[in-house]
Amino acid sequence: MKRHIPNLLTLLNLAFGTAAIVFTLEGKWQWAVYLLLAASVMDFLDGFAARLLKAHSETGKQLDSLADMVTFGVLPAIFIYTIFRSQLLNQTEDLSSFHQGLHWFILGSVALVPALSAIRLARFNAEQNTGSFFHGLPTPAHALFWTGIFWQFMESGTLFGTPLNLYFLWAIMFIMAFHMILPVPMYSLKFTQFRIRGNFIRYLLIILAVAILLLTGLPGLSLVILTYILLSLLNLLIAVRVS
Repeated sequence: MKRHIPNLLTLLNLAFGTAAIVFTLEGKWQWAVYLLLAASVMDFLDGFAARLLKAHSETGKQLDSLADMVTFGVLPAIFIYTIFRSQLLNQTEDLSSFHQGLHWFILGSVALVPALSAIRLARFNAEQNTGSFFHGLPTPAHALFWTGIFWQFMESGTLFGTPLNLYFLWAIMFIMAFHMILPVPMYSLKFTQFRIRGNFIRYLLIILAVAILLLTGLPGLSLVILTYILLSLLNLLIAVRVS
């Protein structure tokens, strides 16, 4: 029975992600965000349970990536599309055919997010013995980055009090999406033991994340992910200089 627990948690991840997509399309964006956060917890717990119960399986590995594709590949793309579409609808002035075509291209380019998420997940499945690092930004981290922006946009139409610029966000979309497939080592947040030694970066990120979220609320999720990227790059730089 215990060998099925990790897969059950993975299926909950998938169920929450699917429900979040429906809620987003129905305009119930707050519930969509809550469900994505719940799915993120399930995604963490399924791997933790598999290690704790020694219930690893090839089926579980593939199922995990399929669930992540829905929750952390398709769902953030819908968040981004919702932001972009809302921004474009606010531009009520008469547009030239060029700008109309550009706007359709911007909306269509959101498909890049699930496409690169799929590549990232496929590469993860193919990797062996990744150790303390992943290659490329993990799809859950990418999804949480956009969740913070989505929450703030839907709540206030701004980004930390600054009006959002469509073309700036478009550029950020490309940067973050390609970060998922670039061969940049990103620190793994999976615990194999809970001692400080070997987990200093993990505990530091947890402390910083709690502080950021207490100060900023859910919009701070974007800052948490940027902090994670920065810590990963600093840790890599230190490792290179020491070697």
